[in-house]
Amino acid sequence: MPTFRGKMSTFGGPDDKGMSPNEGLALVSASNFDSMSKYFLPEQPAGTTGLARRLNPDTFYIACRWYYKVMPKEALRSSLAKVTNIRKGPSSFGVSAMAQPIDWGPNESTGRVADLSPGLAKSLSLRTDDEVEVQFPADE
Repeated sequence: MPTFRGKMSTFGGPDDKGMSPNEGLALVSASNFDSMSKYFLPEQPAGTTGLARRLNPDTFYIACRWYYKVMPKEALRSSLAKVTNIRKGPSSFGVSAMAQPIDWGPNESTGRVADLSPGLAKSLSLRTDDEVEVQFPADE
């Protein structure tokens, strides 16, 4: 089971100004949007056309630099990842949640291994550059 460990950040939704208004997602397109629609806002935010800004930041989704030869896109779309707070410190250490793989990233230059939805990060008491472990597929 592939595992990623390292720093995280958040992404997606109408307030993510780090993404262009027309930015798409690696794992969601018009052909599979219906099966992934629960991760999106009902309407496209004003002034945007890309699915990344339509993501519902309260849902639990994730982006990692997935190895498509080991984890094909279809497998990523049909399974969940387990995300665990491994930041040493408060009582949230070891807390986990399931998340839908939705995109590829973050850019290697960031030094991070995962981008989480703001809602997922909040539920795990994580802030940008805190440490996480991501297992795919999740050990359900």
